[in-house]
Amino acid sequence: MPETLNKFLKNKGYCPVNLIFLKTKHYLIEAKINDVIGSFILDSGASNSCVCNTQEKKFKLETKISKISASSATSEMSNTNISKKNFIVISKWEDLIDLVTFDMSHINKTFNDKEIESVDGIIGADLLKKSKAILDYKSNKLYLKL
Repeated sequence: MPETLNKFLKNKGYCPVNLIFLKTKHYLIEAKINDVIGSFILDSGASNSCVCNTQEKKFKLETKISKISASSATSEMSNTNISKKNFIVISKWEDLIDLVTFDMSHINKTFNDKEIESVDGIIGADLLKKSKAILDYKSNKLYLKL
């Protein structure tokens, strides 16, 4: 019997993370930042992981004004903050991560218009690279290297 991808990756030290495929064709992932659980979009095209600036207190983020300019396919946001060395846990994977905060109201408005709950932020390429992530589209799972 051939070995499944799940078993193969677990044997290589990866932990699986279940993803929710939204009708907007985004993946939703649960993550804990500074011991607070939140909902995040998985976006490999986002260079930095982000939190909505209205959620800074919720996630206990200490921020400073950033020179980073955030942009999306629809707009550019120049008012960003940075929060350094935040403890993040996704499934069994954990590490420290810097987070960019900005106004995500335009993203959440789009979700709310489609009857999808607001998200707290974005898990971006920085975290995916750091965790040596593998995305299995067939099973809607993300694998992170422990």
